[in-house]
Amino acid sequence: MTYPVIIRRFMDVQCYLVLDDNPRELLRHPGFQEEYSLRPWLGSTDPAAAREEWAEMLAEDIDFYLIVDEDHWEYQQELPQWDHLK
Repeated sequence: MTYPVIIRRFMDVQCYLVLDDNPRELLRHPGFQEEYSLRPWLGSTDPAAAREEWAEMLAEDIDFYLIVDEDHWEYQQELPQWDHLK
C-alpha cells in the first residue's frame, strides 16, 4: 500500500511532506551549510488537510503544493538526498 506525499514547489526548490506511519517534512535550504533537513509533521495526516495546513503555515499559495504518492518519480529521484538524516 502506498502512502501520500505532498510536493512543495517554490522558487525551483522542492520539499516533501511524507504522510506515512512516521509523518515528516523533508526540507531543502539551498545556500545553507546544511542544505537538507528533516522535521516531524505534527499536523493532519489527511492529504488534503495536510496540504492546506502546510501552505497556510508557510503563508504560500496552495497551488505550489501537489498531492502524489510515494511512487511519484520526482519524490523517488530526490529521496536519497535526505538519507544521511535517518
